[in-house]
Amino acid sequence: MPNLFKFDPHTHTSETSPCGCIPGAEVVEEYHALGYNGIAITDHLHDDYILSLDCRNDWNACVDEYLRGYRNALNRGREIGLNVILGLEIRFESVNYSDYLIYGIDEAFLYNNPYVHRLTPWAFFDKFGGELLIIHAHPYRDGNEVVFAECVHGLELYNGNPRHYNYDEKGLALYRAHPEYYPFCGSDAHRYGDVGSMWMMFDGKITDSFSLHEHVKRREYTLHH
Repeated sequence: MPNLFKFDPHTHTSETSPCGCIPGAEVVEEYHALGYNGIAITDHLHDDYILSLDCRNDWNACVDEYLRGYRNALNRGREIGLNVILGLEIRFESVNYSDYLIYGIDEAFLYNNPYVHRLTPWAFFDKFGGELLIIHAHPYRDGNEVVFAECVHGLELYNGNPRHYNYDEKGLALYRAHPEYYPFCGSDAHRYGDVGSMWMMFDGKITDSFSLHEHVKRREYTLHH
């Protein structure tokens, strides 16, 4: 019998995501209290955020600022025993306002790829699709009809954010047309009431973003929503 690992792959912190309301350390405490084993911090990376920073022209300083929420969550997780991994929720605003969850990264990936969010979805997939895990977050949220199916490895079929309508039935139809896709779900936690609404159960421990990628490729998980 495998050791099951309860994990939320989609959370945000108030230090980094402008729409986030929970500090990174408190995100960790909330999930720990609910019996989770781990979470991914997937703060928003897009030009609206970068241009809001005084350091916008210094990429390394931008990354330092971007990682504040994740690092605070990581440190608190180490203290109380909840695994925290790094992900991204990236938006390629040059094309549209769709969001993509990215895994299989570390801090060095961000420092080494300045302004990576300014690529198009096709350029990003061409450059990184062979090494990263790219999941289309809430693909049909609020009536979006533009989904670049060729630029992703999977779909977030269920999203727990209660302030948006996600048209899950459309995402499920797209998934049925692409059985090779990896299905995802997540709480998309921004506020206290969002925490722990959905999760993925993995057949083994998720130690970092690369470990998550490997478990997903082996399809060693189930969705809970």
